[in-house]
Amino acid sequence: MNRDAGVAVSVPRSFFSRAMRETLANYAYLLPAAICLGGTVLFPILKSIHMSLFHNVLSRPQDYRFIGLGNYLRLVHDPTFWLTLKNSLVWVFCSVSIQFVLGFLGALLLNAEFRGRAFYRTLNLLPWIIPGVVVGLVWEYIYQPNYGPLNDILKRLGLLTVPIAWLSQPATAMASVIFTNIWRGIPFFSIMILAGLQAIPDEVYEAATVDGASVTQRFWHITLPMLRPIIVVATATRIIWTFNYADLIFVMTSGGPANATQITSSYTLLTAYTDLDFGYAATLSVVLLVIMLVFTALYLKISKGVESVSG
Repeated sequence: MNRDAGVAVSVPRSFFSRAMRETLANYAYLLPAAICLGGTVLFPILKSIHMSLFHNVLSRPQDYRFIGLGNYLRLVHDPTFWLTLKNSLVWVFCSVSIQFVLGFLGALLLNAEFRGRAFYRTLNLLPWIIPGVVVGLVWEYIYQPNYGPLNDILKRLGLLTVPIAWLSQPATAMASVIFTNIWRGIPFFSIMILAGLQAIPDEVYEAATVDGASVTQRFWHITLPMLRPIIVVATATRIIWTFNYADLIFVMTSGGPANATQITSSYTLLTAYTDLDFGYAATLSVVLLVIMLVFTALYLKISKGVESVSG
């Protein structure tokens, strides 16, 4: 007879409870994304902050030294920085506001039923699909004073007698690059808003029509409120992109003439890769980051976030 048959065998308890294991598993799933974000976002930010505390000009490596807030004091007394900040505000406000209005009108047109709508929707995307550098080169040719198509067309229409150097005159350079940026950015708003328009149920419009609402009333009380979350996200995203977008200016004018088109992001690029002053360029990038963080926080607070209208 086996005396050990009735002896209970103790099962070793797990060191972690079930809830703890599930929590650790969830964090393990998030770990790859956290590593990627840390490597591509957090580390460059921290590195920029570190670099901004040093005098780091690659053409003078012997002068590399810690200067604390010296670069930030230099920025405060830098008239070019304040000029570029002013130009950035003009660049962003004019570009995004007109892009939004024209993109909204384009979305309303593309949302209507007409023959060949799919073709025109595809055609609408072309300015956005083309790389920014290519757009800059094409429009630089269009604005060329001697053989550019724009001056030629204006001459043939009798609107111009003397060729205009659109990109070489301070009075016209900024307006020219802004127009180019508007042309390129309209599809972004039209596609975003078109997606929002198609998500609005037809039953809502039908009920409003039955109740006697006019087209204008349906637009103001149904279309705009239901598009509000998309408008908030699209405008905030586009403002941030435009504020940091230097491709067109870098290709078309390099910030000239006489810094008339120089924005803060292009000034940062030129400081880093032309002057090789990486310390001061890092300072400019840190200030740009702070400006964008403050703007985003204020914008979302004023617009009350991106919650749906039903909330």
